[in-house]
Amino acid sequence: MILDDYLDAFKNEGDPFIFYYSFDENRNIVRTQLTRGEFRRKAEQAAGILKKFGLEKGDCFTNCFGGNTYLDLIFRLAATMQAVTPVTVNWQADTIDQIVYKIELTDSKLILTDNQFNKDLLAAIQEKLLHIPVYNVTELENVSDPSADDFELFSDPLQTRITVFTSGTTGQPKGVLLSYQSYETNRATFEQFIDIQPEDNFAVLIINPLHHGNSTAITDWAMRRPGTHIHLLERYATAYWRILDETAAYNYDRLLAPTVSRHFDFLESLDRDGQLPVPLEQLKKSMSKVDFLIGSAPVGPTTIERLRKYTGRVPYVRFGSTETCLQSIGTPGHFSDEQKISLFEKGWNNEVNGEPQAGFYIGRPHPPFTEARIVESITPGDVGFMSDCEVGQPGYVVTRGKNIMSGYVKNPEATTEAFEGKWYLGLKDICFTLRNEFDGGLDYYWISRDSMMLIRGGANYAYDQINAELRDFISGHYKLPKETFEIAVVGLKIDTEHEDTCCVTIEPLKEEVQSKLADESDPFLIAAAQHVSKGAKPDYIRFGKIPRSFKGAVLMKELTEDYMKWLEQEQKK
Repeated sequence: MILDDYLDAFKNEGDPFIFYYSFDENRNIVRTQLTRGEFRRKAEQAAGILKKFGLEKGDCFTNCFGGNTYLDLIFRLAATMQAVTPVTVNWQADTIDQIVYKIELTDSKLILTDNQFNKDLLAAIQEKLLHIPVYNVTELENVSDPSADDFELFSDPLQTRITVFTSGTTGQPKGVLLSYQSYETNRATFEQFIDIQPEDNFAVLIINPLHHGNSTAITDWAMRRPGTHIHLLERYATAYWRILDETAAYNYDRLLAPTVSRHFDFLESLDRDGQLPVPLEQLKKSMSKVDFLIGSAPVGPTTIERLRKYTGRVPYVRFGSTETCLQSIGTPGHFSDEQKISLFEKGWNNEVNGEPQAGFYIGRPHPPFTEARIVESITPGDVGFMSDCEVGQPGYVVTRGKNIMSGYVKNPEATTEAFEGKWYLGLKDICFTLRNEFDGGLDYYWISRDSMMLIRGGANYAYDQINAELRDFISGHYKLPKETFEIAVVGLKIDTEHEDTCCVTIEPLKEEVQSKLADESDPFLIAAAQHVSKGAKPDYIRFGKIPRSFKGAVLMKELTEDYMKWLEQEQKK
């Protein structure tokens, strides 16, 4: 039975399991610790709550939390006990309309929330969805409801474990159905990838949001692995580095810290400004004990050098997506740091026929769990559709394995389009391979993202989604009818090599548009930053013609070139 895979890990009830770090109003760390026995009993009580609200096998509930909480993980284990499915909400970016859309699309029977979630947003959700009950998970601390007296036993590996939403390529979020098989494969992949042995005293330090595929996959792995400790932070704060220092002092055999490159931007800034929460040399000693796992954005020379500066090591780099249950390709651990550095440099300095064709090293697939290919086209009917590229030839990366999603929620068309047989085509990243000089294997290098996405803070945001949000803001804030202007954003790596800068082009169709947005008393960049979501916050604005095809589609190559020329001119002023 699938539930056994989880409950077997909770047999040693006295063992420590989860260490949770939240922050009070004065930013002091508040520590909460549960043993495996305490965690399991809370999960059984949570299963009783799910049952009390009438959830049956296959039903969904939606998590409207305001930050990471160990209670989220308790209800994820409870979901396995009752064979029901959690649905994630992006507390950093989702609007009321997007949250309601996710709840309705998944036919969720219950909304879970906590004290951190925006109260006005919750009230608006309840007003729109009066028929769906809401339960505050903090009530579980003093729950008088009985635990579930029996569990929903099941053995179908294709049953959905969790539904994680991704922004997709059209701006409309898609619900990704990830099965128990996907997560079991993910566990096997990571233990091979990072060479975690059964006897290892192992822990994970989680800072990335639990509503993402990243922390969802890592915590599910840790939850089903006996003896593993989970250190979970409510959110990123400067105190993360103090907690990392404390956690490293436990002297684990292996301590894994999934991060994004942006976290090391913050670290260097703290170091530069003399604001590190622990002495630098002490922190470096602690960081040298940590396996940093970096993904969600290309890892370039700056990030690698920062990691070597602060840890003396080369990080693990992972590549995949929500639809691949996080991991399809990763940097091999069996090479020495010197060998890995040479492989990174090989990509950064790559040339074809004397012309630069730089790539970011992302490693290799993980046989027998994941496979990958580089193909000329992923569009059926095209010349070169699913034809393998030569070594060094750029193309689309495709992947297959039991880690791949079951499909998209109530979207058979998009599901069909994403597959050719069992090969998943939806990554839409341009990559190439090079022959490895050490063992003759094929190494994969990332060039660019073909889909219209902006990478920020380790998350992807669709251009269409950002365009729509900024259009609504401009129309409402400046009282400008939407037909008086056009808008198009493009993500450019201007300030860092791994984080996209949100570059906005406004094409005024009426004279008053530019004067209002450029008014120094209410400048667009400042006003928008105060009102729009994290993913849509603009960094630059230019006024000009938006290049379009005869069908009206934005010509992204031309828009990017126009923006780069404009930025060069601005820098000369």
